[in-house]
Amino acid sequence: MKLTRKDIQFIVICIGAVALIVIAVHLLWPPGTAREGVPISQAEVVEYAYIASAQREVFHRPDCEWAKKISTQNLVGFKNAKMQ
Repeated sequence: MKLTRKDIQFIVICIGAVALIVIAVHLLWPPGTAREGVPISQAEVVEYAYIASAQREVFHRPDCEWAKKISTQNLVGFKNAKMQ
């Protein structure tokens, strides 16, 4: 399969658009400012209804497989699902 000039231009424009979105998100949403969870240790996970990474908007139940992959320094806990 041979790429035409238009194909290459389209790919470059798409990559540029994605890069701009990523940069905008990082500038508008600095890490750790999206929520006000309580920093916790791995041992304290069971005390909270939800846990999350200080770097992301997604939160998890403590028994979720993805929750177990959050690094200890980014681990925050929430008593309820309300984002503050």
